[in-house]
Amino acid sequence: MKIIDCGEEGRKARKSNLSGGGNAGILPFWRKRDPQEIFIASLSEALDNHFFLLSNLRLPDQGKLSPLFLIGPTGNWAIQPTGFTGIFRANESTWERLDEKKQVFGPSKPNLLVQVNAWAKALNEALSTLGFQTPPIEPVLFFSDPGAHVDSTRLAVRIVLADGLPRFLAGLFQSQPVLEKEDIRQIVIAIAGEEALEPTHAGLEIKDDFSLHEDRAPKPSVPKPPEAPSRLAAISRDEPEIVRRVSRYVPFNRRQWIYLALLLLVTLIILVILVFVVLIKA
Repeated sequence: MKIIDCGEEGRKARKSNLSGGGNAGILPFWRKRDPQEIFIASLSEALDNHFFLLSNLRLPDQGKLSPLFLIGPTGNWAIQPTGFTGIFRANESTWERLDEKKQVFGPSKPNLLVQVNAWAKALNEALSTLGFQTPPIEPVLFFSDPGAHVDSTRLAVRIVLADGLPRFLAGLFQSQPVLEKEDIRQIVIAIAGEEALEPTHAGLEIKDDFSLHEDRAPKPSVPKPPEAPSRLAAISRDEPEIVRRVSRYVPFNRRQWIYLALLLLVTLIILVILVFVVLIKA
């Protein structure tokens, strides 16, 4: 998956990375990841080059940065990650939270349902203004805290809890394709610029049959030098059967076995002479 920061800082970072600098995707070990970073990390592990994730989009008439915009062959989604915890109740555009002390539901601010719905609508209008005919963008509300629970009915927003994230990601692959590769490419260029399609780090770019980049000419292969034959291969097939069998375990040819036998015979003679001398002196 290609992650693109569409903000000013993101554009500067992309230009720096394209010139060989930058450390995109590396966070200090002491920094705690926020809900958006948790969600992005899960997407990165599950999705490939079919999908693009755009962040920090400035939407018309919204006055705020958009949530994440995920686009791929199976659709497009406006995703708002949140770290809120507690028990919520949602019905159409009503967003309430349980007061644990009073044990009653009351209005919760901000109204995340209205917020993510408005962002999805603005994204739809922005793409339409740019001349793209895409499926309606689905608004998604993701809760990164396992302690969050939502009772919902008749919602236009998809609620994804922490334990339901794997099921959501699996659905991205199982749905029917609705966007062509070139359509996705043109949308990303229109929103983030053509430089966004360039690999941030050439060594980390994923190569597959669905990559949006044209395959580069392969480098000419350098023939490997022939490997030296093994010692077993050097043993002649004309050697006696017993030599060939023993050579499977000790790779000696016939001449080497003869030298070894002579060495053992000389050693045995010397040993016998030493024993004979010791016995005479005794």
